[in-house]
Amino acid sequence: MSVTQMYPALPALVRAANCPLKQDKTGEKLIYGSNNTVVVRDIEPSADGKINVMTYTKHSKPVTCAAMSTSGAYIASGDESGTVHIWACDTPDQIIKLETIVFAGPVLDIAWSADNQRILCVGGSGQVFGKVFMWDSGNSVGEISGHAKKVNSCSFKSSRPFRLITGGEDGVVNFYEGPPFKYKSKPKTHTNYVNCCRFSPDGSRFFSASSDMFVAVFDGKDASPIIEKKVHAGSIYDACWSPDGTQILTCSGDGTCLILDGGTLEKVAEISFKSGDRKKSVSEQQKGCIWTKNGILSYSLGGILTLYRAPTDAAPALLQYGHYRGIGCLAYDGASGTLYSGSYQDGTGTLVGLLLGWKLASGLATPFAGEPHANKVMGVGVCGSTVVTCGSDDSVIFSEAPTWGEKVPIGACPISFSCATSVACVVTTTDMLVAFSVTKKAKIGEVKLPFSPTCVAVAPTDGVVAVGGEDSAVHLLSIEGKETFKLERHKAKISCLAYAPSGAQLASGCTNKEIVVWDPNSGTPLVTGLQGFHTATISSLAFGPGDVLASGGVDAMIIVWNLTEKAAKHKLPLAHTSGGVGALTWISATELASAGNDGAIKRWAV
Repeated sequence: MSVTQMYPALPALVRAANCPLKQDKTGEKLIYGSNNTVVVRDIEPSADGKINVMTYTKHSKPVTCAAMSTSGAYIASGDESGTVHIWACDTPDQIIKLETIVFAGPVLDIAWSADNQRILCVGGSGQVFGKVFMWDSGNSVGEISGHAKKVNSCSFKSSRPFRLITGGEDGVVNFYEGPPFKYKSKPKTHTNYVNCCRFSPDGSRFFSASSDMFVAVFDGKDASPIIEKKVHAGSIYDACWSPDGTQILTCSGDGTCLILDGGTLEKVAEISFKSGDRKKSVSEQQKGCIWTKNGILSYSLGGILTLYRAPTDAAPALLQYGHYRGIGCLAYDGASGTLYSGSYQDGTGTLVGLLLGWKLASGLATPFAGEPHANKVMGVGVCGSTVVTCGSDDSVIFSEAPTWGEKVPIGACPISFSCATSVACVVTTTDMLVAFSVTKKAKIGEVKLPFSPTCVAVAPTDGVVAVGGEDSAVHLLSIEGKETFKLERHKAKISCLAYAPSGAQLASGCTNKEIVVWDPNSGTPLVTGLQGFHTATISSLAFGPGDVLASGGVDAMIIVWNLTEKAAKHKLPLAHTSGGVGALTWISATELASAGNDGAIKRWAV
């Protein structure tokens, strides 16, 4: 098996914090951290919908920043623990050149010297807010002093003599000479956080951008001030130079991006993301920006990557949506070629459910419009033209894509969700089985269960519901709650269930890492002994063509089983990091889709 396409997670978002974006030396790739992963990806899909993606998954903590060396051969990435990895990005092996703890606290920015020999890292907590070291040995080549609070941004002068700049939450911009690098001067003190500071491509100037809405420009050799100006009506979260070094791109919490003349700071162009809808004003804040070979790219607090080919364009060339939180459910609609994925967003400070419809032909996702779930989308299914979702806000929504539809209360907190042709079922924390009619978009019954349920699966014929329990058994019930069979074979509570498309087989997985395949019509086991491969709880099951079953676990592994031979046909370790596999679904007889807590979706050729 191999990955035919990956839809990577977008950068994580936090209100009132910046989200700086980086690019490779060609300006054709976007680089950022998301969860425990470093993502290096195409800025936009190609004409056939393909997105070239490389990921690095060897950090044990969430990645906070990453930067490519000027040679393009290595990437330095830092995480929340203050650990930096230097790894080869030009080979599939991703050989680690150096792993070092630079300070206590998160690494917030990284810069390389032009000769690829030195790395500057900033962030930190306590007494140390930065470090300059040799890329191959980790030996210190200077001190980053003069800050009283953590440092948000840094930059390395691209030409000799080398110089460094840093900007921090104390509002201070510091200038350093070297090597060995030592504090030289404090060219500017802003009245609020300094969120970004960057040398121009030729090293002749540098700027600082702050939450006080000011941009200041300085001489790159001696840090003498050139000009400063208030340019935005809100915090400036990120900024960068144009490739030729004549203009500065800024993005702000006021919902705009500005292109400024690098010498006068006069506004050359403005890109506004403001819709006039006060409910959307927070999500329209722009948190990160980069001037790429493809055009100007800006990232909003609402989780939208917007691409403008030119600053003067009246409309964006491309909007890209994605997940940055764990994905808990998938469903495929073969009629429209759409893969649905459910998650949540909380960057704005308000928790909302997120449902995306991925058009596989284009590689792009479309979010549902309207009133969403007020919490995570934990289950999704396709019933004809209706998309049914279950949310942790204790409701089920019946929608016609791409618009959220009618919301129906469940009456309790859901544990698991499943739907078939015309019936959807939910089991709850109050030990209830709640049934819904998809055609009527209404609740049609609820039954108090005599055991504590853990998962549910509705048979393709709609007539039978399988419910897994903490009693280690699978209970086959009618919609009215009458039990026909109690399937007992597992030694631990049931964690997931799945019916085969024909309805002739039912698979169950448990926290004891065992899978059993049953004949639901007779209540007898068909396949047993599928154990000893997963090393943690089995979280998802999906039947493929014939006697093929896919399983995903909290151990981040996907296994494709040959049920006839009772053997693992394919084993895919570390398929999803940051908590394992969240969902599986078959796209075709030869292609499997998976999603996980890393916020990524992968398509596998089987």
